[in-house]
Amino acid sequence: MYDDIYVFQELQDPQDLQCSGGSCNPQLGDLMVGRVAQLSASSTCGLNGPQNYCIIGYLEEEQKCFTCDSRLPYNHYGNPNSHRIQNVITTFDPDRKMKWWQSENGVHQVSIRLDLETVFQFSHLVLTFKSFRPAAMLVERSKDFGRSWKVFRYFAEDCSLNFPSVSDQPANNIDDIICDSRYSGSEPSTDGEVVLKALDPIFEIENPYAANIQDLITLTNIRVNFTRLFTLGDTLLSRKRRNPQEKYYYALYNMVVRGSCFCHGHASQCTPVDPRRGDVFTQTGMVHGRCLCQHNTAGENCERCQDFHHDSPWRPGGENTDDICRRCNCHGHTDSCHFDVARFDATGGVSGGVCDDCHHGRMGPQCEQCRPFLYQDPQRAVDDPHACIPCDCNPAGSQGGGLCDPLSGQCFCKENVDGQHCDRCKHGFFNLRQDDSAGCQACECEPLGSVSELCDQVRGQCACRSEVTGRRCDRCQTGFWGFPFCRPCECNGLSEVCDEETGECLNCREHTTGPQCDR
Repeated sequence: MYDDIYVFQELQDPQDLQCSGGSCNPQLGDLMVGRVAQLSASSTCGLNGPQNYCIIGYLEEEQKCFTCDSRLPYNHYGNPNSHRIQNVITTFDPDRKMKWWQSENGVHQVSIRLDLETVFQFSHLVLTFKSFRPAAMLVERSKDFGRSWKVFRYFAEDCSLNFPSVSDQPANNIDDIICDSRYSGSEPSTDGEVVLKALDPIFEIENPYAANIQDLITLTNIRVNFTRLFTLGDTLLSRKRRNPQEKYYYALYNMVVRGSCFCHGHASQCTPVDPRRGDVFTQTGMVHGRCLCQHNTAGENCERCQDFHHDSPWRPGGENTDDICRRCNCHGHTDSCHFDVARFDATGGVSGGVCDDCHHGRMGPQCEQCRPFLYQDPQRAVDDPHACIPCDCNPAGSQGGGLCDPLSGQCFCKENVDGQHCDRCKHGFFNLRQDDSAGCQACECEPLGSVSELCDQVRGQCACRSEVTGRRCDRCQTGFWGFPFCRPCECNGLSEVCDEETGECLNCREHTTGPQCDR
């Protein structure tokens, strides 16, 4: 019946179902199968009790009429006159031509609706009528579970009469909405079909995942609206004829909604959306809606990356799937990450994954750094949970309250402080103190009196020449005068102590005087 229907990406080779390397898609089937509870019609004959209907085309005295009684479901033996909407779901039973759906007599505005449990990929719709095909109808689809609708296609014998604002010319673009008059004529009077293809094969598809293509092929609901019955002008005939409305109604043998679960090219098989509904999902041939995702994707429709695979962005399947949803590298310090487009762009597409809530004292996009006040133990690997060890900085000589380099462990010392832990003064400085902003003060050794510019780092004592003394080596020792030359005092008095500047002796004997106590 629909072997020649254009099918979007229908897979024929079983090897394609392995979904290896590139894009893959599940096989197509009839979305109607197994969804009786999700199928409804706005009008059905005999739901409230028996109703008569007649077959058109007989003279009045030969007209054959029948009874529709749909209070119970169809059963070939028990209730063959039931014409509920579930009869349109295609089966291959021997008596499949004995059952159909039928609307109430004379009702023009009738709709049939199929509600799906998730997003599906739509290929085409085929309606096979027992009655005349409608003089006018339209098909709509929804992508938000019936909250909003878009028209797929209008059908009418006379488009200008029934849909005057819709073009009846061939489509110029793949998503043009037009009115088609091919499926609304008076012939045949039974077994006539209406066919709607999601994508017209005359248009070349460059990118099957473009937004306008996705809008055409994905849906959660489909609704067929019959708007005008096909009649033969009985209203102009004599009133003596029996009620002409009994001849006019919509009757469908089959309704096929061909499609597959929608997986963005990342799955070749699907399972039930809600596995708890086993009574609904056990029917053979049913097209399920939850994708068995590959390529590190997840979600009912493989619409996102699976957890911890955000080092590269999600995108639909294609020729190369290796760069889709790469695993994050967090060195074993967390099992959560997210994609950051700024990092992805900054690294030239190398990495976009940012690790969340790093453990073991770690931080950084890949938990590759130690947190403040910790540094990497050079004897341990980056993925070792015990590799970040304390900085151990001397608070008196370090900046930032004890921060150190996260790789080397070198503490950030104050200006005049040195050492791995900032625990000693630099050469030429002494007196390490916490309240000193520079940490240590300069030695300030007197060059004329010292043998080096360095001093003791604790007391600040400079290294003096033999005749020189003082912390800074800036004066002569006792018994010497005239810094920096420091000559001996040469006193004849009670001691060798003299004035440091003039050399005059200070302790002459009784009855002696003079600079050297020599007279």
